[in-house]
Amino acid sequence: MNVNKSFIIVFLYFCTFSTVHLLSTSETINLKHNNSDPIVIEVSWNSHDYDLHTIPTLQVVSNPLLARQFSPIYKQIFASLKQLNADYARYAVWFPYPKLAVAELDPPSGLVQCGNVGQDFSIDLSCEQNSGVISQVDFASYGTSTGACGQMRQGQCHAANSTTIVQQMCVGKSKCSVPASVELFGDPCYGTVKRLLIQIQCNPPQNNTYYNFTYLDTMLEDFLDATDGHSRIISFCTQPTWLFKQDTPHIYPDNATLTDWGYPVGTELVDDTMQALGDYYGRLLAWYTRGGFIDEYGRKHTSNYYYNWDYTEIFNEVEAEHHMTVEYYTRAYDAVVQGIRRHTNNYAMKYVGLALAYHQFDWFRYFLNHSNHASDIPLDMISYHFYAGGKSRTNPLDWEPFFSQLDTFTLQVEQIEEIRKILSPDTRTTIDELGVILPDDNTPDAPQFPPIYWNAAAALYAYAWAKLSRLRIDVVGHSQLVGYPELHDLQLQPQFPSVALLNWTTGEGTAKYWTSKLLIDTIDIDNDQAVITQTTDVTGQNIFSQAFVGVNGRRWVLLINKRYADVDIFLPGSTGGRMQIINEATGFGPQRK
Repeated sequence: MNVNKSFIIVFLYFCTFSTVHLLSTSETINLKHNNSDPIVIEVSWNSHDYDLHTIPTLQVVSNPLLARQFSPIYKQIFASLKQLNADYARYAVWFPYPKLAVAELDPPSGLVQCGNVGQDFSIDLSCEQNSGVISQVDFASYGTSTGACGQMRQGQCHAANSTTIVQQMCVGKSKCSVPASVELFGDPCYGTVKRLLIQIQCNPPQNNTYYNFTYLDTMLEDFLDATDGHSRIISFCTQPTWLFKQDTPHIYPDNATLTDWGYPVGTELVDDTMQALGDYYGRLLAWYTRGGFIDEYGRKHTSNYYYNWDYTEIFNEVEAEHHMTVEYYTRAYDAVVQGIRRHTNNYAMKYVGLALAYHQFDWFRYFLNHSNHASDIPLDMISYHFYAGGKSRTNPLDWEPFFSQLDTFTLQVEQIEEIRKILSPDTRTTIDELGVILPDDNTPDAPQFPPIYWNAAAALYAYAWAKLSRLRIDVVGHSQLVGYPELHDLQLQPQFPSVALLNWTTGEGTAKYWTSKLLIDTIDIDNDQAVITQTTDVTGQNIFSQAFVGVNGRRWVLLINKRYADVDIFLPGSTGGRMQIINEATGFGPQRK
């Protein structure tokens, strides 16, 4: 067989065992005459190597292309997800879009109500509890004012009519909506970006909370529907910034589709007991699994959601996103588990800890030591991540090192596994973000990579799954379902396009998607066994191959071309089967047979 000039994944299925030639004998002889020997794969079908235990799956990250409110292709995206039939899909509700990721973006009000919005957005104020009305405007400024609720102060730019206008629109009413617009307030400082800040009081006095599940609900509904019947890992990995100490309150975008890469501010929680952190997550889980929750002021919020999922993952890459120490994170992990139990009374939920970007062994030694946790805290599963990288977005030769980077990562995994087996052998492992991130991926004008890139990244994932299956890692998640470059028609900023499994304009699968599906459809977990497989490519620089035997004598081989070059392969002694090939020619379609 000639594996042509592309990164390629080939599955061979052997129904009966006799003689199948990927290169015919005559072709092999001709190659030898030309001093160009093919790579020979020798399979010892009766020689057990290891049992197949590793589940291939994927990561899905919340972003506007998944949201019904913004995406023209969300139905196709979730249809593609459903078609995968993936177990242990991870749904990460991630911070770059705060309104899509956080249920309580603003803190409980106390006895005053506040709002802070940018140009052309509106502040909605309410004193409706107990038939109340807005009785007083403590502060109002359209301009460059700053400050948290109770600490607002005027900036150098201020519309002098701000208080009068807000009083006229709101006082004596149960609720009102005030737009931050030049048409309403005039322009106190031409050419300057302006905001509207308001603080009011109610009669009778009342407390408010500001929960908003508008975008979280629809995306989670669609994810859970698409993965119904399968194990899932849900990661509400973004904490409200107001839970953390900070000099000035963080201002998140008013537009739900604008990215906010600076959202995870703060390294230390305001409440050192971490009960407020646990309560936030407890209420969040109660919203989706217990039909609703009781808020900070004792009021009931009803959702009518009674979902079930297997695992809740606690935070994401905290050593980078909030610069936590392992000791601080371990306390936070325990507090979240306790908060979820406190608000849901659910002791059956399992948890995933760590979700590390880096692989610092001290983190694993500390977290996996049960003596560092409260006595009733489970360590069901840990997670960590790996991304290969390259120097170029456009040169396929620069992508060949993906595979050696994965080899280095595999050595780290071996050490982490030794730590886990000693300290917490019953804890499972999911490497729930594994993929490639090309340079300048979130730069708007970065050059678009050629289609062959999808095959290089797909080959890397298949290779990673195979290498990690030898280490009996439980789950390996392909990252991630959909990202995109700058999409001008949707006014979306770049969101890691090189990580996507789907075409961001159609929702169709790339080679990454179809490779994941081929693995999921082929593998029979805990029934297939790897058998001894050797090649004349001793160093493994050109190809990877691994043969498997399943129940009823089913035999299959995974072949991966690791080079952007032609490779000739000879597999002697097998016929009567079929090949499924993913290469550049398959484009956005499934494998060729």
